[in-house]
Amino acid sequence: MGRIKEPLIRITRREDMPWWKSMLIRLGAVVAALCVSAAFISAAAPSSKGFFGYFGSLFSGTFGTERRIWMLLQNTALLLMVAVALVVAFKMRFWNLGGNGQVLMGCLASAVCMFYLGGKLPDPVVWLLMFVSGVLAGAVWACIPALFKAFFNTNESLFTLMMNYIAVCLVAFFISLWYPEGTGAMPPLSDGALPSFGSGQMGRTLPIVLVAVVITAAIYCYLRFHKHGYELSVVSDSKNTAKYAGINVKKVIIRTMILSGALCGIVGFILVGSVNHMVSTTMDDNMGFTGIMVAWMGNFNPLIMAAVSLFIIFLSRGMAQVCTDFGYTSEALSDTVIGIIYFFFIGCEFFIRYKVHINRRKLMRIFHIKKGGKDGSEPEENQAPEISEAEPAPQEQDGRCEPECERAVPETKEEVS
Repeated sequence: MGRIKEPLIRITRREDMPWWKSMLIRLGAVVAALCVSAAFISAAAPSSKGFFGYFGSLFSGTFGTERRIWMLLQNTALLLMVAVALVVAFKMRFWNLGGNGQVLMGCLASAVCMFYLGGKLPDPVVWLLMFVSGVLAGAVWACIPALFKAFFNTNESLFTLMMNYIAVCLVAFFISLWYPEGTGAMPPLSDGALPSFGSGQMGRTLPIVLVAVVITAAIYCYLRFHKHGYELSVVSDSKNTAKYAGINVKKVIIRTMILSGALCGIVGFILVGSVNHMVSTTMDDNMGFTGIMVAWMGNFNPLIMAAVSLFIIFLSRGMAQVCTDFGYTSEALSDTVIGIIYFFFIGCEFFIRYKVHINRRKLMRIFHIKKGGKDGSEPEENQAPEISEAEPAPQEQDGRCEPECERAVPETKEEVS
């Protein structure tokens, strides 16, 4: 039989790691990524701020002023709500890639109410209609691929992704309809805008943060303690098992996607009614795709996803200030550094879930071969031992035979016969 070759590297799945240990690994990955990005920026930047100047600019761009802090919280709340909306579908293994389109449809429905009803009906009525229409628009936009998935088993990833482009075209159509002689941008509307609870940025941000906290807590309880959350987990594991257990799989798919789209519609309502007071084709700011990363990095846990959302917004806002302070006019470098940090953060998940075993004996043998002679000969331990000419053979030492030789010599004549 041939010799079995031992692998140099072997990967096995880890047992459940303690939460504190996994958090330390993630924290170490973030610190290492920030140090690598700081070295990269300080080495390539035309400014002379240096290694520690990078960290100063990063934190200044996020926490430098009170307004920046409130903007950080506002953007974090919006991103978290989109990520929570997507994780509802992801828990069922329905890969909803249409978060951008569902948010845009919520924006468009709310803007329609502001444009046609603002100033003609009392503001509270307009606000209520904006909310209801935004939620319904997001839910309907998510329900369409859910119906095709439930009854025709279509590919939900491709379906929801393509619907993003349809939503963008619909928004562009309505803007050109309302402002045919404009530049394709819609000016802010004042009639029907949501009121701010206080002065400045805090008055607009605080209600958004409170809504995000309520939605996150509600979805966490929904997924963990509600009957529907249990049905999601069963459908996720096996649709056949869910059917045997008496669960209506089609109903679960449609119901879950309606909830996911409705939550995205709420985000669209907030963007139009409270933040921008208008609609544009880029209003979603790619939160649908960023929310996918938040959901995966947060391990589908809404509470962990809140910290991940804060970290991502911290990076994006801080890197904008870094590029300004270090003299960069392009966003390419900012995106590159953010990508490096994401790579470290996501890469550490591999070492949390898997363990790498290195065959040290084989590694040393390979290393010894490389350090050996130029002819690439095998190391001495793999070769047959050679007898030196300067030393006599074992049988000839001191003119006598070794004990093995003596036992081989017959002692009596009877043994010879």
